Order: sequence, then C-alpha cells, then structure tokens
Amino acid sequence: MPYAIRPAREEDLPQLAEIEREAFPTNWPPAPFKRDLSNRLASILVAYDPSAAGRPLEEAEPTTPVHASRPGGLKGVLSRLFGGGRRTSASSLGRDQIAGYVATWFMTDEAHITGIAVRESLRGKGVGELLLLASVELSMSRGSRVVTLEVRVSNHVAQSMYTKYGFKQVGLRKRYYTDNNEDAYIMTTDTLSSDAYGKRFRVLVETYKARRGEPALVLG
Repeated sequence: MPYAIRPAREEDLPQLAEIEREAFPTNWPPAPFKRDLSNRLASILVAYDPSAAGRPLEEAEPTTPVHASRPGGLKGVLSRLFGGGRRTSASSLGRDQIAGYVATWFMTDEAHITGIAVRESLRGKGVGELLLLASVELSMSRGSRVVTLEVRVSNHVAQSMYTKYGFKQVGLRKRYYTDNNEDAYIMTTDTLSSDAYGKRFRVLVETYKARRGEPALVLG
C-alpha cells in the first residue's frame, strides 16, 4: 500500500520532533511545530503508512508499488490523486507512525518550503518525493504563484529532486546554515499556473503513481 498524506495533528508533535532531530541534528532552535499547527499561513503535511496504523514503526510492512495510470488533464489527474481513490478522512485516522513531513509557509503569492524530512530508515521509498509533490499541489490549490526553498550547496541528492520538479537556482544565501556556515542555493519554480508547468507536473504525478501506486492525500 502506498504512503498517504494528511495534515499534522498535535498528537504527531513527538514524532515530528524526533524526525527533525534525526534529519537535522544541528538545527537550533528546533522547528516550532506546535505553533505552526494553529497558524493559517503555515502548513505541515505528514506522510504515513496506512497499513501500519497502531503498530510500532519497525513492524510496518514495506510498501508495494501498485501500477496505476489513467488518462486525463491536469485537473482530472489532481482530483484523482489528491481528492479521489482511497481518500482518507483525517478525523477518522488513529495514531499513525509518521514517515516524514514537509512544512510550508504561504506569504502573499509565494509558497516557501521551510523543511522536508524523512526518517532515515524509510528513505528511498519515495516518501520525500511524495511530500514535495503534495506541497506543490497544495500551493497550487491555494493560488500561490511560485514555490521557493533553500538547499545546502552540498546536498546534490535534494537538488536533483527539486530540479526534477521544476525548481531552478535563482540565488545564493552566504553562510546560511549556522552549524557549519555552509551556503544555500535559493531555488524557485516557474509560475505554477502556466501551461508548461502544469504539463510537467501532470507527467510527474502520473510517473509517481506508476512507480509507487496511487496514494491517499488529505491536504487540509
């Protein structure tokens, strides 16, 4: 079963802090997850394994890719991927084992991804890409013009994924990371509402579904 996405809840706070410590051990101060949960300008989406609800993380079954690809325009693709199929009501979910999270701030016409992290033991399963994909789709639905983020100049793996989703290097923040004074690239998408970006995103959505199966997403 593919990983699913839903908004973070207060009961997820310990797991969010745990994932952040694992992924960003030198981050200080810690991300204000509790504050952001009640901030209408912020979004925290979490990825979880629906088949592992209520079980210890180490007992979770590995996900099995389900090949599913259906034709249709971008609107149809998004409604199926993010609003149809195995849609899960956030209010009906029990305690889930969180695999990763993505935090996004919405400022005027810009969405800014402030953090994306996946448990080390669950990397390589498409969780990070699903979180990025969900954040971009949420930004589209909220009318954001572009999505931006910062990434370490040495993090070539992350840069490759962001480039895949249409992010381009548009600037440099010198000594941005306080742990080692490493620089950060500023990366930004093209206009989300453009035909070119819509076509690119549609292809990426279909490719993800073909590789990983069709996930259930609740974005808000």
